[in-house]
Amino acid sequence: MRLRKVIPIAVISFFVGNTLRSQCSLSVETTSDSIACGDCVTLTAVGEAEVPLLEEDFNNNSLGAGWTANTTLIYNNPCGAPPDGTASAWFGQGSQPRELETTDYDISCGGTICFEMKYAVQGGSGNCEGPDLTDEGVYIQYSTDGGATWVTIDYHDPNGGNDPVLTTWNEYCYSLPAGALTANTRFRWFQDVGSGATYDHWGIDNVVLSGTICGSYYYDWAVDGTTNNADTSVCLSANSETYNVIYTDGASDTCSASITIFSNLDANLPNDTSICGIEDYDITSNPINGSGSYDYLWNTGETTSSAQGVTTGEYYVDIVDQNFPACTATDTMFFEMNPIPDVAFSADPLCQGAFTYFTDETTVPNGYTISSWDWDFDDQGASSSDQNPSHEFSGVGVYNVTLTVDSGNGCIGDTTIIIDIEPSPFANFSFTDACEGEEVFFDNESLGNYENSQWIFETAENDTVVQTDASFTFPGSGSYDVTLIIEKSDGACSDTLTESITVNPGPNVIFSSNVQVGEPPLVVDFYNQSTGASSYLWDFMNGNTSNSLNDTVTETFTEPGDYPVTLYGTSAAGCEGSYTLVITVEFEDLVIQVPNIFTPNGDNTNDDFYLNYLQAKQTIENFEIVILNRWGNVVRTFNDPDFKWDGTTEGGKYVNDGTYFYKVNITTIKGQEVEEHGAVQVER
Repeated sequence: MRLRKVIPIAVISFFVGNTLRSQCSLSVETTSDSIACGDCVTLTAVGEAEVPLLEEDFNNNSLGAGWTANTTLIYNNPCGAPPDGTASAWFGQGSQPRELETTDYDISCGGTICFEMKYAVQGGSGNCEGPDLTDEGVYIQYSTDGGATWVTIDYHDPNGGNDPVLTTWNEYCYSLPAGALTANTRFRWFQDVGSGATYDHWGIDNVVLSGTICGSYYYDWAVDGTTNNADTSVCLSANSETYNVIYTDGASDTCSASITIFSNLDANLPNDTSICGIEDYDITSNPINGSGSYDYLWNTGETTSSAQGVTTGEYYVDIVDQNFPACTATDTMFFEMNPIPDVAFSADPLCQGAFTYFTDETTVPNGYTISSWDWDFDDQGASSSDQNPSHEFSGVGVYNVTLTVDSGNGCIGDTTIIIDIEPSPFANFSFTDACEGEEVFFDNESLGNYENSQWIFETAENDTVVQTDASFTFPGSGSYDVTLIIEKSDGACSDTLTESITVNPGPNVIFSSNVQVGEPPLVVDFYNQSTGASSYLWDFMNGNTSNSLNDTVTETFTEPGDYPVTLYGTSAAGCEGSYTLVITVEFEDLVIQVPNIFTPNGDNTNDDFYLNYLQAKQTIENFEIVILNRWGNVVRTFNDPDFKWDGTTEGGKYVNDGTYFYKVNITTIKGQEVEEHGAVQVER
C-alpha cells in the first residue's frame, strides 16, 4: 500500500527542475505555527529527490528490455482494461508458479516501487478466473544476489476471491526496505500456488521504480546560493511572517516550500455578560501573549484599556503591541443590561363559569422589552406563560393571582392581586349510550338565567356544535367527554358541565390465511380470529359466500386475479365490523439456469447442454435457443424447452472443442419475456 508521511503544521509547495528524469520534494515542519510576538521557533526543512529507474506500461504488447517471465503473457485485457485504457501484462491460462522478473537496478540510496495490479473475480471464465484461496495470491519480492534468493516486500492475499479492492485495478506503492538498498537489486511478482492453468488469473500495469539521488542536494533558506542546515530559528515580529526554503542540486533540479508563522496575541475581553438593573459598567481588556505594553482603540473611540459606562450592545477593541507594532489583535464581547420590570395587571369578568381575561400592564424603561410572563391563578395549579391569558376559575371564591415578569436573563419583578369570583348559572344535560357509528342525542336540562349554549364534543378533531339540543356521531367506540357551556348573552357569566359518554364498540373482525399468493387452482384456508361477533358473512369475491362460524374456512380460486376477500361480523348488540384480505392468484415468473461447460464424450456424465428450469417451466408458451460458433455461424436451433444439445451440428457432425455462444428467447403465458445470451465451453 502507498506509505504517506504525516507532517505537522506545514505549508508545502513543489517545483520540478529542468531535468525530465529526476524530481525533488520539500516540506517544512515546526512544533507550532502560532507564537507570541518576540518569541522564536525552529523550522525544519525535509527534502527528498528521486530519479525514475524503470517505467514500464506494456503498451507495446510485449515485455521491455531486461524483463523475463516464465509463462506467456497476454496483453488484450481479458478481464478489463486498467484506468488508462491501454494494454496490461496479464497472466492468463498458464501453469503455476507464475513469475514476472526485472533486471538489476542501483537503489543504494533508497527508493520506491509502484505498480497497478488486479485479480480476476473468483468463478469467472476464460482468462478471467480469479484466485480465492489464501496461498493463491501474488508476492512482490526483491533479490540482491541475481535471483538466487528472494525477500518478500508484501503479499496480496486473495481474501476469498471477491474483494472489491483486489478485483479492480488499484495502484500499490512501497518504500524499499533497508535490505533492498544495493547497487544490484532486482524485483519480481510471484504467484507460487494455484488451482491449475485455467484458474487464478491476474495482471499488472504501469510499473515505476524510482531511486533516491545520493548526496547532491542542499538546503538554502535565503535562496541566495548558500548551503544551510535543515533547521533554522526564526523570531516573530508581526501578525504573520512567511519563510521560504529551497532544496536543490545547484544545477537542474530545484523545489521549494514555505510556511507562515502567526502571532497568538489576544486582546482578552471578558465573555459575553448580562446584568439586572440599570447601572454604570466598565469593560476592560487584559491582553495576553504580548510584550506587556499596548495601544488601545475601542469602537466607542476610547484609547485606554477600558470602555467605561457601557450600555446594551456589542463592543470591540483593537490593540497594538508597542514593542512590536506589526503585532495587533481584536476582540469582541456583547454586554446586555436588563431593567427590573414594574409589574401590574387587570382582570375581567369575575363570575363563575366565565373565562376571566387578564391584561398585562407591566412597564419597563424605553428601549427595553419583556422576554417572558408567568401567571399563577391560585386555582388547582393552573398557570400560563401568555402575556394576556384567560382562565376559567373552578368555582365561586377568592383567588390570589400572581404575575411574574422577566425582562431578560432572569431580571424579574412580580405582583399579586385578589380576584373574587361570583356565582353563575347551572349547566345540566342528559343522553343515552349508543353503538359505534350511531347518532347520539343530547337534551339540555340546564337551570338559571342564560341565553346561549355551546356543545363541545371532544374528539381527535375537537369538533364543536353550538345549539340548544345537540346530536353527534362519534368517530369510533370508547369513552368521550361531552361539554355543555351555558352563558348570558354578554358572555359575562357562564357554567360548564362535562360528562363522559360510552360508545359501544363493534366487533373486532380479523382473519388470516395460510397463503396470499399462488398459482391456480389455489386452495386457501382462512383462519377467523375475530372477537365480539355472534354471526359472520364471508364474501370470497369469486361468486361464493359463506355464513360459517368455524374458525377455519376453505375456498378454492380457479382463475388468476386479485380477490379482496371480506369477512363481515355482527355483535350481539347489532354492531358491525369487517376486514378484507387480498388473495392474488397468478403464475410465478420463469427462472432458468444455464450451464457454462459440458463434456460430450459419451461417459454418461455431463454429455449434453440443456437449460435448468428452477421455477414455472409450465408457463412457457414460445421457446427458441440458437447455438453459434465463434464466427457467429448458427450451429443448432431448438424450439423445444426440453431440448438437449449433444455437441453436434444439424447434420450430426460433432463440433470441435472450444467456446460456443447461445441466445435464448422465451415468452410465457403471463407475458414474461426472457432473453439470455452467453458462452458455453465444449470439452471432450
